[in-house]
Amino acid sequence: MKVATSFSGKPDSVKTADFVAIVSDPGSRDVIGNLLRDQGLSNAHLQLGTFEDTIRLLQQVERSPKQLIVDVSHLTMPLSDLTRLSQVCEPSIKVVAIGDKNDVGLFRNLLRIGVQDYLVKPLTVDLLRRSLASNEPVLQVRTGKVLSFIGARGGVGVTTIAVCLARHLSSETRRRIAYVDLNLNGGAAGAQLGISSNNGLTELLQLPRRPDASFIDRALVTKTDRLFLLSAELPYGTDPSPRAGAVGELVDALKQDFHYILLDVPRVAGRVTEEALDASNFVYLVSDRSVHAARECARLIRLTQELAGERVTSVLLNNPLEPVDGRVEPADFEQVFGRTIAHELPYAPKALALAENLGEPIGTARDGGFLSQVAALARDITGEGAPAATRWYARLTRRWG
Repeated sequence: MKVATSFSGKPDSVKTADFVAIVSDPGSRDVIGNLLRDQGLSNAHLQLGTFEDTIRLLQQVERSPKQLIVDVSHLTMPLSDLTRLSQVCEPSIKVVAIGDKNDVGLFRNLLRIGVQDYLVKPLTVDLLRRSLASNEPVLQVRTGKVLSFIGARGGVGVTTIAVCLARHLSSETRRRIAYVDLNLNGGAAGAQLGISSNNGLTELLQLPRRPDASFIDRALVTKTDRLFLLSAELPYGTDPSPRAGAVGELVDALKQDFHYILLDVPRVAGRVTEEALDASNFVYLVSDRSVHAARECARLIRLTQELAGERVTSVLLNNPLEPVDGRVEPADFEQVFGRTIAHELPYAPKALALAENLGEPIGTARDGGFLSQVAALARDITGEGAPAATRWYARLTRRWG
């Protein structure tokens, strides 16, 4: 076991630690250390530090620990701060908060946002052992959010937008992202990310049961420590025949370990498309400024409304073709849909073509504001574009999204 008194850099003990505890007082540190020694837990990291030290540490590790003890003793807004913490650790992590206030209201609120338990100092070894060993479910399970992207017609830039958003969420906001390209006969996501498919998605969708973490880990293709791809490149004419319910079960499994799951959904109607939309929290319909695309968007909106459950459906208006007179105006789209366009992305052929062909991020030199619109979309998704008061409430209701 590694016991540190301060933190700087990225110590080896944290890179693969299953258990991490950062506490503000020597007494709590000593009790936790005794528990770790009693149970023989060597794959652990324990140190004195502040809540901000916890956030900085988790921002730098490749994978979150399985269990985390965080000290909220000196926090004036523990709910808001724990929501900040949730943005840098995976949804499946089990968090035990410790503090010096015997407050029932605080305890209940912490459970509502997904904290496993709240313990009041002074700690004891027996109290900690019971809390960490408990498998009782919390009132609300922390899970990732599912975003589906589907085009009103071919060539409107669905994959370009979704891949750019995945890069942004993983690198700029440090969320853990799973990109699932459901175009099973060969989608474009792998090429745009500069990585090759291993057909792992096909295997997962054909399993006779819900995939477990080990199956998923083998199927994922790693782009960075925060961005992973599931895809397939089956020969044309091959029918992958996913098992009924397989898409929804895969998404449910991914939600345990990723902040966001981005689904690149095929436009052709079928079981895969319907299950993907059904499993989504947010559906983004990507359209160009054509009459045909406007009509198809209206049909897709009706489809999402007919599905069971609740989801937010938005329209992204892209400009993949050179602007000329005669194209449908954004105001006309809004009139047809009865809703506003969430974002309009500009015409930027050179920057997008270069990024796609090289499998690299889009450059800012000639993007015409494309990246700024993607960043605005990301802020909408994470809630970081809202005023401070509403942002805290949005994050709380998203249950650590």
